[in-house]
Amino acid sequence: MVKSLKLSNDQQAHMDAIFEQNRGALLTRFEAVQQAEGQMEELSRSPAPDEAALFAQIDRVAQARAELEKANTHLLLLLRSEMDADQIKKLEKSR
Repeated sequence: MVKSLKLSNDQQAHMDAIFEQNRGALLTRFEAVQQAEGQMEELSRSPAPDEAALFAQIDRVAQARAELEKANTHLLLLLRSEMDADQIKKLEKSR
């Protein structure tokens, strides 16, 4: 991908730094999603699930997923800001 987009060494270094700066936040949010989903699974496996508690947990799962998606989108926007217009066009074509 680096070769096909013709990323410079500076671009690569900046992108690596951006990823490293955001990696912790992404991992934290990913772990929050996993934890929320695990709790939801526990609630749903109960012999007599508490509907209110289960729906509240569904909301927490949805919120955790939304936070992860926002963090991922933020990372992608930061990475994209390191590319020029031609590189962005090439990236879009490769998708």
